[in-house]
Amino acid sequence: MNNLSMKNNTIVTIGDANYLWGLFLLAASIRKSGMDEPILVGTQKFDDRCYRILKQFGNIEFTSLDHAERSLTCYKAEVMLKADTEYVTWIDSDGLFTGNCSELLPPPNENQIHIWKRVKQDMAYAFPPPFDLHEILPQWKKDVETLSGKTGAAVPAVEDFCSCSACSMSIARKQDDFLRLWNAMMMTHLPKVNIGVVDKTLRCYHQLDESCLNACLLFAPNAPKITETYQLDKDRSRLFVHFYGRPKPWIGWIPSSVRHFDATVSIVEWAISEKLELPSAVPYSLVRSHKTICTLGARPYELWHKIKRRLKF
Repeated sequence: MNNLSMKNNTIVTIGDANYLWGLFLLAASIRKSGMDEPILVGTQKFDDRCYRILKQFGNIEFTSLDHAERSLTCYKAEVMLKADTEYVTWIDSDGLFTGNCSELLPPPNENQIHIWKRVKQDMAYAFPPPFDLHEILPQWKKDVETLSGKTGAAVPAVEDFCSCSACSMSIARKQDDFLRLWNAMMMTHLPKVNIGVVDKTLRCYHQLDESCLNACLLFAPNAPKITETYQLDKDRSRLFVHFYGRPKPWIGWIPSSVRHFDATVSIVEWAISEKLELPSAVPYSLVRSHKTICTLGARPYELWHKIKRRLKF
């Protein structure tokens, strides 16, 4: 791993006012862990209170995304391009760090991207039926070549392809052309509607930003090389934890997330000890004395949430 000063890297995230607890937990985990990178937040529908709460963490700046027509996940590259450090790290705002990960974030060199790549058994979740990679991969190649004006790599065999997750990534600003191409792909091929993070009506870009990112990684000219090892899932004391399921921990715990109860609650307790203003009263799910009931109730709560969403009430 390189010896880059953490001052040469900016941590970037995005969230709207309804995601204030997620943004708060992420920023608090960064500072609690002793990470002092500058933080850049793309915001939507923020009021003065939202800004005041996040400014408590220091060395944090904001850029408005009130102009956004699509889901905020489609504006990752736009905000990353506003960072003025040598490297930039994207982190989803429904995640946190369990320890100081500063030296783990940047890739070993400026020609690489540090990102988590799925293994074969995870591909079924990334591209569930009826999505057909035999159709998707050639279309990605065509679209990337059209926007870049250059011929990309050959289409890989479907059985050889594994997609990358866009929840965290670090890249050199030397790769700005790549970030611009990723942004252009999203602005060109994703509809101007806010449907969330997945749109199953899109045959080739149903994962929105992630689909466009993988297309660029496969076929963009001079695309950064994916690091051989992803560093943020190796040491339990220095993890990036991504709460990818629903609901999020500040709403309630589910089986995939509740194993991180202690790490998450310790961040809230640290914020209280530092006398920081919280986004609201501490949610029931983030109180340590509620651990047993939250743990036992994780599976039933997940089922209830799924039923509630299905019935839309």
